Amino acid sequence: MKPPHGLDGFADVASAHRLGRAAAALGIPLSAPPRPQRSAAGSAGLLRVTLPDTRVQRVLAPALAAFAARHPGVRFQLSTKRADPADLARHRRDLTIRLEPPTDPSWVAHRLGALRARLYAAPEYLARRPAPERPSDLAAHDCIGVHADDNGAPARWQLRRGQDRAVVMTRERYCVDDPEMAWQLAARGAGIAPLRDAAPGLVAVLPDWELEPVTLYALTETPRLPARIRALIEHLTRALAA
Repeated sequence: MKPPHGLDGFADVASAHRLGRAAAALGIPLSAPPRPQRSAAGSAGLLRVTLPDTRVQRVLAPALAAFAARHPGVRFQLSTKRADPADLARHRRDLTIRLEPPTDPSWVAHRLGALRARLYAAPEYLARRPAPERPSDLAAHDCIGVHADDNGAPARWQLRRGQDRAVVMTRERYCVDDPEMAWQLAARGAGIAPLRDAAPGLVAVLPDWELEPVTLYALTETPRLPARIRALIEHLTRALAA
């Protein structure tokens, strides 16, 4: 069963190796040719990007590969290290992509789009537990949260259906920071997981509902950007809107 589609500055060597393998498989150049030529679209040079959230990495990896194919004169230096926006200047990053706007008003936030997710579970799980018929039923189920922090308190899931809104305090039996791990757990009947895409072997739960979208931002130090950075931001915005 295949999972769904959901160098400096790396947190550790293992992260660098993982990103290197993923970049090679996707065709994203991490090392520089000696003299990159300007592409027909007019964008060339090094792009230094921080993507600290695994949800962001998995969603944007195909878009980065497509951008590299369209702009052969561009090369990437990618970091998965979780860092404060101030590290943009400290580590000479061009932009960082994350799921919340900056708290420092001196940073420029470019809205890229929204990440959406629906709920899925394995038939094995739903054979043991009656499928929820309304959002409030989720409180009685084993849920799989996908976020970085867990303080042990019930998690607040916000759902929507058209103009309808529902807030449920769920019992997250599992809390993970990687959508692939959430999918692996759900596929083995561990509970109900919010996932960006339908996955083989899973069925939709409350199919008319989705989680409230999470806004994705690209943060830069200044609104005056080189052509290659503007082109990347515009490309990612189009990719998320597709």
